[in-house]
Amino acid sequence: MFLNAIEQLIRRRIVMAAALALAVFLGFFYRGVSEAAKNVDEPGLTTGGDALFTPGTADAALIAILTAAPLAATLVTALMIVTGSSMLPEEIEDGRMSMWLSLPQGRLRTYLLTGLAPFVLTYVLGLFLFGGILLITRFFFAFTPRSILQFPLYLFFWLCVVWAAVTTLSILTRKTVSMVITFFMVALATLFGGVYEMMRMFPGKAPDTLITITRTILFAFPADRSYRGLLHSIIPSDGIVSEDLAFFGVVSGVPVWHVFYALAWTVVVTILGYLAFRNRDF
Repeated sequence: MFLNAIEQLIRRRIVMAAALALAVFLGFFYRGVSEAAKNVDEPGLTTGGDALFTPGTADAALIAILTAAPLAATLVTALMIVTGSSMLPEEIEDGRMSMWLSLPQGRLRTYLLTGLAPFVLTYVLGLFLFGGILLITRFFFAFTPRSILQFPLYLFFWLCVVWAAVTTLSILTRKTVSMVITFFMVALATLFGGVYEMMRMFPGKAPDTLITITRTILFAFPADRSYRGLLHSIIPSDGIVSEDLAFFGVVSGVPVWHVFYALAWTVVVTILGYLAFRNRDF
């Protein structure tokens, strides 16, 4: 059942388009970083010896990663939402769900094996995309990532939240509605995630109302914290996140309890989705 769902996803044009977009994106990123590397020498000097400030290799790598990350995150998120919102509803609409349920297995197994296919596919493409960004950047700018072993884990927790939200909404509402709502929640969380990073850079300067709104949104939909953790794991350990990059990056590490909260949130929302699925007639 799971392999059948994966096969169906791979045949979809949206997945093929996403894979092509990933390859094109990495190609342009390689070209851009290679050109930028020609103008980076030691901090404070250009390759021509002019007394003008230019970033060193670590700062240049940081800029490259934080510049590419938002577009890469958008591509991964879009694929997760589009495939996740249609997987279960299309199985139901096309009549295949009743066939799966006729097999000697429980509804929970059916729900998870079918619903997890978009997550696995998106996770693999996410590894290739962000891993490609990291490898290309390290090829031109020698640097040590802050915590490269945590990168797959943060990617996992980030996509878990998005997957749980869009899958549950696809059962409770229509496909298009679930896509729109999830896109809106992701955009809102990303916006206030940037605001939160700015508040961390300048503690005590934000209005109390803004602090309350920001924290409420980040806890209501905790995907952004894991995304920031992903960024923190791959950026240079000796790179400095400046004021103009804080909104798009991460000022410091993400507390472990934020990640565990995202996992707990995922479990609760997944249970809600399964309960709605279990009570449906097919």
